[in-house]
Amino acid sequence: MKDLFNAQTLKTSCRCLPEDRVFFYQKCASTNDLAKAWVGENHAGGALFAAAAQTAGRGRMGKSFYSPPESGVYFTLVQTFDHSQNPVGVTCAAAVIAMRAIRKLCGIQCEIKWVNDLIYRGKKVCGILAETVACGEKTALLIGIGVNLRPAVFPPELAGIAGSLEDETTSRTALVATIAEHLFAFLQNPTSENWLEDYRRHSCVLGKRVAFWKNGAQTEAVALGIGEDGGLLVRGADGEEVLRTGEITLRLT
Repeated sequence: MKDLFNAQTLKTSCRCLPEDRVFFYQKCASTNDLAKAWVGENHAGGALFAAAAQTAGRGRMGKSFYSPPESGVYFTLVQTFDHSQNPVGVTCAAAVIAMRAIRKLCGIQCEIKWVNDLIYRGKKVCGILAETVACGEKTALLIGIGVNLRPAVFPPELAGIAGSLEDETTSRTALVATIAEHLFAFLQNPTSENWLEDYRRHSCVLGKRVAFWKNGAQTEAVALGIGEDGGLLVRGADGEEVLRTGEITLRLT
């Protein structure tokens, strides 16, 4: 059966938002950029931007996110608030929500690499990018999610890093709608998702040696725990500290 992934299927399935707040594109540069433009037009509340392919998908630290057609889902949920949000905690919660949706719909258990990646068979299959944008007196929170669902051939520079769930049957619409529904509920009420226990349980970082950038130099430490705000507690040569932003890479013990 053909996997229909279009504006109508998405508008029908995403019951957490009015149909006029659900936007679909066969191809776009970046769903986060579309969400930013929407916020820039002084819209308030929530909206969903999804695409079957991106030509300039973005990840954290300015990295690109490979987003070919027919192989994945790429979408951004945006919500405006009267006060600022903690993007690290939101990113962690979004990772758990995406992990649970993949487990429910695809029957696959992923691991979580702090702060924003889902790992399957040692490779990245899902990335999350949370950004905040000023919107008049409000703050808009944008949560971009990309999932490599179908088997795909990655460029040589990504072949050893990126992978896919290799799922050929799960509906792309159902995956987007399921993640969006639980993520939207979390944004309305941050206590609605008990994400911390699952984040810790399925972390592939805790107990491992990690490397991260600090003051322009790479530093090594051991990952000890995840705080309630999503911060990563590590112990290095200078003692214990909590990482809240930045990039880490796993080091085998």
